Amino acid sequence: MPASLKLQEEYGDDLAVIFVESQGARPDDAVAFGLRQRWYGTQAMWTSERPLDPEGSGLPACALLSNEGKLLLSGNPLAMKKKIEDAIAEQVRLRKAAPEGTPSAVKKVWTDYAKGNIASALALARKLAAGEGEEAEAAKAAEAEIVSRSQASLARLERMLETGFVLEADAEIASFLKGAKGEDDLSAQANELKAKIGEAELAAAKALAQIEKKLADKGPEDPTVKGLERLAEKHAGTKAGQRAARLAELAKLE
Repeated sequence: MPASLKLQEEYGDDLAVIFVESQGARPDDAVAFGLRQRWYGTQAMWTSERPLDPEGSGLPACALLSNEGKLLLSGNPLAMKKKIEDAIAEQVRLRKAAPEGTPSAVKKVWTDYAKGNIASALALARKLAAGEGEEAEAAKAAEAEIVSRSQASLARLERMLETGFVLEADAEIASFLKGAKGEDDLSAQANELKAKIGEAELAAAKALAQIEKKLADKGPEDPTVKGLERLAEKHAGTKAGQRAARLAELAKLE
């Protein structure tokens, strides 16, 4: 668990870590245990529904999926720590690199996109696509893929807002708008999402982020739990306020 959290912190948005409770604990008890262990307040996600079954029957067990969702490694993570770390680094590299066989001129499209420069990447792709031959076809494919990934990013940001991760979504929307400046359709969609972030939700999310950091650092100490309760009362009606109330309730479970 600590090693996975360290990897999540190191890679940030480049890695999605999902912990699965698989020993039959009630969801509330699992969350309360995680709070006591200081495993919350990070980007890692938690569930009791197994997305797949790793190899073997013992614990701990893990499965590492590729950027395309293919199973890369499975089994006891303690026995393949270096393999896991190397495989993650390679997948991050591949995600940011041009697809294999990409013509040299089109590689600049992917370099721009990897830096977050969506608009300049698409502009170059369209310019190259106006030509002929292999280079033009690769440019057309790059444009389609970048638009598809951008739409997927917007959909993910919308889900983040719906589930109360307002602060994180607000920062990512700002970054997206900066990179997509000049792409009217993508910018308009991002601005629609930004308009959904009310001042009350943003203020509540900022306050909750500070307390969640304390939960990750020190666990559910009494002052922190009281802080959650005060936040829930002050920001009643917001998603962050609801999350604070729920965390305060679970933090009290033995």
